[in-house]
Amino acid sequence: MENAQKAIEFFTQAGLSRLVDKLYEKYVEIGQVGGQIVLQDSTVNERREIASFLGKSLSPNATIKVRLVDVEKALKHSFDCTLPDVLRAYFPARKLITRPEERATRATHQVQFRSALMAIAEELPEESRGRYWLQQGSHGQEWLFSRYKNAALVEQQRQLKQVRYVANLLDQLPQSGAPERLALFAQRTSGDPHALDPDTATGRLFLLALHDLMRNQQHDNAPPLLSFDKQLEESGEAASAMDISSVPTSPQDRIQELELYSKAGLLVDTISSNVAVFNLAAATCQDGISDQLLQAAGARVLILPLRQVFEWQRAMPKQPDIYVVENPQVFEEIISTLGQDSKSPTMICTSGWPSVAALKLLDLLLGASPHNRLHYSGDFDVKGLQIAAYLLARYPEQCLLWHFDSDSYAVALKSDGIQARESDLHSLTTLPTIFSSLVATMRQKRKWAYQEGIVELLASDMLHSMS
Repeated sequence: MENAQKAIEFFTQAGLSRLVDKLYEKYVEIGQVGGQIVLQDSTVNERREIASFLGKSLSPNATIKVRLVDVEKALKHSFDCTLPDVLRAYFPARKLITRPEERATRATHQVQFRSALMAIAEELPEESRGRYWLQQGSHGQEWLFSRYKNAALVEQQRQLKQVRYVANLLDQLPQSGAPERLALFAQRTSGDPHALDPDTATGRLFLLALHDLMRNQQHDNAPPLLSFDKQLEESGEAASAMDISSVPTSPQDRIQELELYSKAGLLVDTISSNVAVFNLAAATCQDGISDQLLQAAGARVLILPLRQVFEWQRAMPKQPDIYVVENPQVFEEIISTLGQDSKSPTMICTSGWPSVAALKLLDLLLGASPHNRLHYSGDFDVKGLQIAAYLLARYPEQCLLWHFDSDSYAVALKSDGIQARESDLHSLTTLPTIFSSLVATMRQKRKWAYQEGIVELLASDMLHSMS
């Protein structure tokens, strides 16, 4: 190091810092004392000092080439040290790790992570769900490896701990006939009732693992999830059967999450999610008996929790046309206009983005007959149009836009509307082409308008449907 420091003093006094920078870059790139550097726009002083140091003449051109082996030879002759010695001393804050060394270290890092993932699988019994998920699941060890192979060691260790927990968890699912609530299952297996909440990393990985098992058991000999459908239906907490071919690459909404939980014998909160409905005709419970709740309710508004909707295998609207609005006060105003007439069509309020309970109820109503149709009206803003686009995509054959057009927008704007930000207006361009005309008008006016401004149009439509 003492000799290297003497070399550094020479390079500093000679004004050759650019030369040392180039030498560092080349050495890191190729991983050895070899190759050459190109020093462009060199000064007369730089050329003179380099020539003196190397003991050889250089080209008079401003662009000069210097071989690393020549620098190494000169360092050994003049200072009895090597080029790597000088580079380490010149750049004490940098780790002198070459590109080949980096690649080798990265490869070792990746191999160790893959081995750790494989070890978790191999620790599990041959026929276990956890082992099958890791070795065969779409979100098993190959997916995990590609996602975290270059992560920092501390992150890899965190992921491995999480993976081990989830893999073991798959073989601790509740016994057949004895479903268990998700929070209590998490408490029993981890000591934390929120460990498997779907908004946590572990909860999301658990859902992905359940999803992989649910998909794969349709195509091969994957260890099946326990068949809880019957027991859960009897308890009133099962999601309806879902065509497995429609499951996307990963769970995309809460209804699909509930289906995964129910297949695994896990019960979730079905009280918090609810939906407001007016004039529902009838509903049939899972046991085939008509639910007397609707007869008792008459023309009163019902606030139905998801638990109640899950108890039904079938729900029927008053008429094939079902009207859905976003705003609770618009919902109440229309109901006041309709009065207590039993001929009034069924009406639903989503209170913003449709809840799981609202979507589940719509699934039942639209599933009761291919002739049933959903008419949706919302606010003329980003969220309102996004909800409309979502419902159109979810029910492509049965969802119709209800006063979502330029004329209705103009009526709503009579109250002057609200100034829109340019960024929000631009996001409207991502909506389906069915909104093109409306979006063009809204971008021209640069204002949001709301359902309250067209409540008379909506009420008039529903009154007309009763005549």
